[in-house]
Amino acid sequence: MPNIVRRMAAIGLACSLLFCGNGFALAEPSVSADSLLLGKGLTVYELDREIERLTDEEHKLIETLEVTGRLAEQTSRRLEEKKNQTGSVIRSYYTGERHSIWLTVLRASSLRDALYVWEQLQFILSRDRKFISDYQEQYTAYRQAAAELEEGRRLLADTRNAYEAEKAKRTEAQQEVDRLLAGHPDKSRLETELADIRLQWEQRGLPLFRSYFAALAEVMTKLPELIGQNGKMVSMKGLNPTIVIGDGELNRFMQAKSKALHGFSFLFEDEAIAAGGTADDIKISLKGRYVAENKPVNAIRFFIDSLSFNGYAMPESTAKSLERQFDLAFYPGKIAPFIQATDVTIKTGEMTISLKLSL
Repeated sequence: MPNIVRRMAAIGLACSLLFCGNGFALAEPSVSADSLLLGKGLTVYELDREIERLTDEEHKLIETLEVTGRLAEQTSRRLEEKKNQTGSVIRSYYTGERHSIWLTVLRASSLRDALYVWEQLQFILSRDRKFISDYQEQYTAYRQAAAELEEGRRLLADTRNAYEAEKAKRTEAQQEVDRLLAGHPDKSRLETELADIRLQWEQRGLPLFRSYFAALAEVMTKLPELIGQNGKMVSMKGLNPTIVIGDGELNRFMQAKSKALHGFSFLFEDEAIAAGGTADDIKISLKGRYVAENKPVNAIRFFIDSLSFNGYAMPESTAKSLERQFDLAFYPGKIAPFIQATDVTIKTGEMTISLKLSL
């Protein structure tokens, strides 16, 4: 019995030293913690890029607003001048001032006099019509300038709101980076790795995304060729065609059309599209979806839900930036002008595009 007690005491002492002792209790930071810090560092870098873009956009919008504001003011003054001229013309018809000219034609003592008065009348009427036409043009120009001014103000407000939102995200991410670094025993190593991974993203990761997206945007314009070459993809239900595209068929077509897409592929999953590619030690991936839209034109438009670079999740602003730069949409009207997309469904291995004939 005493032996058992001594053994249990020894075990208890060992546990105390392991978990509560001076230094033994501190486990080394896990790989996942380091990855979290590096990922947050990339997020800060990308948010800085987005904030810089929004700052530039704000400056351009302010300059545009100043020009548009001056144009609207000038148009307003011209409109007021034309309004006064047109008002005088219209009043002259209501008050009978123009009736006397018609009477002069009728009272002319000779055909020559009548023709002369008639020519003068035509000149006056032509000038009246021009006054009215000029007023209508100035009114239209004013309405357009005012609308552009209002739209510019709205865009500027949206840009400033987006700027504040990104600044808040950046502050939060930076605080997380600082917190993780402060408690790390190998802070200098991680700071070096953080600088390296930012440089790797800037010089290789982002350019690889742009290269793939530029090639995809070009290939998407040729997608009607794939459909035309594979009649089995298209089926009809009444007057409503349906296109079913397999991810394997799409990948073979894309890679045949562009060498830049070798190593890049799509994978159709349940209600989502996964895609990715590799180049040497760089691996990029994304998830997104195609959605049928009617504005500004009918299209199957691609939206990016998430991006990753070498396993690090990138912020939403990076995805939106790529969406702005590259058009990955499919336009059914390029197959035939009377065809419109109504819906897109995705399941494992295939994407189905529902169409309608707009006759």
